[in-house]
Amino acid sequence: MKIALTFSGGGYRAAAYSLGVLSYLDRIKMGNKSLLEHVTVISTVSGGTITGLRYALGIKNGESFDNIYNKLYLFLVGTDLISKSLERLTEKNGWDSRRVKSLINAFADVYDKELFDGKKFGHLMKDLPTEHLRHLSFNATEFDNALQFRFQWSEKVTTAKPGDPERGLIGNHAIRIPEDIAREIRLGDILASSSCFPGGFEPINFPTDFVFQDEKHIQTLLGQSAHPVGLMDGGIVDNQGIEPVLLADARMQLNNPERPGLAQSVHELDLIMVADVASPFMEGYVASKQNTNGRLRQLTPGLVISLNTLLLIISGVGLFWSVRQAALGWIIFFSALVTLTLIGFLLFRWLKKLPMSFNVPEAFMKPLGKLLKLRFYVYENLIFNRADSLLKMTMSVFLKHVRRLNYKRIYEDATWKNRRIMNAIYELKGGDKTGDENEIKAKVKGIYQPSDQIQKAATIASGMGTTLWFTKDQLQKENILNYIIGCGQFTTCWNLLEYIAKIKEDKTNTNDSHLMLISCEDKLLEDWKTFQETPLCQVKTVER
Repeated sequence: MKIALTFSGGGYRAAAYSLGVLSYLDRIKMGNKSLLEHVTVISTVSGGTITGLRYALGIKNGESFDNIYNKLYLFLVGTDLISKSLERLTEKNGWDSRRVKSLINAFADVYDKELFDGKKFGHLMKDLPTEHLRHLSFNATEFDNALQFRFQWSEKVTTAKPGDPERGLIGNHAIRIPEDIAREIRLGDILASSSCFPGGFEPINFPTDFVFQDEKHIQTLLGQSAHPVGLMDGGIVDNQGIEPVLLADARMQLNNPERPGLAQSVHELDLIMVADVASPFMEGYVASKQNTNGRLRQLTPGLVISLNTLLLIISGVGLFWSVRQAALGWIIFFSALVTLTLIGFLLFRWLKKLPMSFNVPEAFMKPLGKLLKLRFYVYENLIFNRADSLLKMTMSVFLKHVRRLNYKRIYEDATWKNRRIMNAIYELKGGDKTGDENEIKAKVKGIYQPSDQIQKAATIASGMGTTLWFTKDQLQKENILNYIIGCGQFTTCWNLLEYIAKIKEDKTNTNDSHLMLISCEDKLLEDWKTFQETPLCQVKTVER
């Protein structure tokens, strides 16, 4: 059975949930292999790349899954990314005019040291006959063409046409990274590119911010190509990592000797499982209420400017008088007052000329003078409503719309029917979203119905924010890491049961591999009964 696994963005929440998904797939056997060993394609974004990239490295290293799990668990609980990255920023070595000091570059250095032991992408660019992973893609977004930027490696396409890449492109069609250069890219730089979310970080630039052992050789290979290019979080264009899976399926079809070309009637991938911690729900926009209380809110900019000008004149006269009188105390007082009022005066003059730097027409400048008559409570309302709506638009509306568009690619395509599972962190939680949850729970009856304990655990897990840290209280008092890992485990179990029930009723687009999956049902049911009573029963806690 050929399974594709994607890990969404979502900071440490995504990393921990993905680890739970991996650990449960490793537990369930189908034939003489675990379900995890049937994963042929892996595609990750942002926080999901933490887990996906370290897992891929572990597979290439020949590590056991237990060892990979332990390393990731200890990284999540034991590495203070913020503290170490800020400390790295204060160091003198490793920074120059080419690679400037920036927070994302500091994070890349910490990832390189703490998670990947200095390993490079070339370590993953191997074709091991005994390895189950055949297609890897760790995804960012490039800021030259607004396209996905894929750090990927795929099995060789044996039927590639002249001029076509024999493997998936590293980068994209607009900006390609040659394999010789890709081999020298640090895994830490790839993770930094994939998880470089807007607002928290500045873009990381390829190749100037990337660390190469032989800079001159890299520059020679790049030549006069259109670099550098700014890279940021892969979730900007595809937070679920679905696009690389579809591209991998197309390449797999090319390698099928029974039907050359890109026939889409039957896919090579038997199942796509999207491990998603990004919720489709959002808090609606609520306009701020106009607050007229307080004397400061009743002032107008025009009045403040007039008072500041008057005070500047008075303080100037006072300073002149105090100097004549040699009164040191008054000299200090009036000097400070002159300084403050002069700063205010110059600031107003600068603000008045500021629109001109944005080429605001002269005819539009005159009406702007009327704004000086508005009271400050009006400005407060104007500013907060704009800031709130802009934040919601960029962080919620856009991302959720892109999320729907990406899911449509597999859910509105009939050829993917019975070959996809959305494995979302919030599916089994309790809460206020009764309409959506009732729809989900209506799909299952009796023993499949999540218990109160499971709903509570899923609510705790899905409630964590998108951060790159766990606080001490979250780890010690709230046990949040184990809740998220556990949620990945029991939600995967539930979704596999639901999927098996579905394909037993409707075998459209299924094959013998899907029938083999049905043989796992008894084991899944046994685990589900245990999860119902003890949701975190399979979470392995690793001590530092």
